[in-house]
Parts: sequence; structure tokens; C-alpha cells
Amino acid sequence: MMINTQCRLIRSLLWFCFAIQLFFFVLAWSSALPGIGSFAMRISPNGLSFEQVSQMALSQRWLGVALGLPSLLVLSFGLWRLDRMLINFQKNMMFAVDTIAHFRAFAGATMLAIVLDILVLPIRSILFNLMLERKFGRMEMGITTEQLLLLLVCGLFYLITNMMHESRRLAQENEEFI
Repeated sequence: MMINTQCRLIRSLLWFCFAIQLFFFVLAWSSALPGIGSFAMRISPNGLSFEQVSQMALSQRWLGVALGLPSLLVLSFGLWRLDRMLINFQKNMMFAVDTIAHFRAFAGATMLAIVLDILVLPIRSILFNLMLERKFGRMEMGITTEQLLLLLVCGLFYLITNMMHESRRLAQENEEFI
């Protein structure tokens, strides 16, 4: 019973996280947040200022969206697979083959989304500087400690899925032996 409650809570947080990611992605490229009095909230894509985005033509913004969308889509796929894994947990299918596959796909998709997110900055800089008359500055590429930690955790998840798969195989061998 406790695991079902925990899984429901994590699934709710997971989809809330996805909604926030999507919300920020849309707002970053639309510059649609007006100021209220002396309070102004400005959201911009990583590596670009709010002013740079607001000065872009619509076609340039669409290019930015197209470059950032693969990372968001891969992350969405990973979160969906995590949701499927949690549903299997709720059904007490902890070491089922598809549960392990969902976990592995989540780890891989999250890792790929991070790598794509890291690569989008230099690619966007190169394309914007080649296509635009007004330069957006030098090409930058950065990796944050959070991204490195997340890559490490995803690698650890791969190790855990391998251990889960091996445990399942050993359990089947033991059942056949007895």
C-alpha cells in the first residue's frame, strides 16, 4: 500500500515537472510575460538574454524552437517511460522485463536529453551567427555541475537496470533448479 502512495506522488510530481518544462520552453521563445507594476519576470533560453530573444524575428525564434525541441521531446519520452515503470511498480511488477526496459529507456532518454541540451548552445550560436546580420556573440558551450551530476545518476541507473536484469535471470535459474 505504501509503494502505491509513493508511486502516485512521484507520478504527480513527474507530470508537474513536465508541465513546468514545457511552460518554460514556450515562454522562453515567446517572450510573452508582461511586467506587472514594478515586478517583471523574464524567461529566456539558455545562452540568450531576454532582450536578444525579444529582438529576434519570428523565423529566428522558430529556428531556436526547432533546435531546442529535440531535447524536450527526448526528455518527454524519458518521463513517459518513467511513468510506465511507476505504473508497473504499482502493479507489483518490480523485476518484470518491461519494468526494467522502462527504467533503462528513462535513463537513456534522460542522458540523451542532457547531451542534446549541452550541444544546442554551440549549434544555435553557429547557426545564428551564420544566418543573421547582427551577431549574437561568440560560440559558447558549458556544462553545469547539475548536468554532470545528472549524467552520473543516469549512468548509475544503467548499472541498476543491469543488476535488476541479472537478479531476474538468477531468480529464474533458481526456480528451474528447484
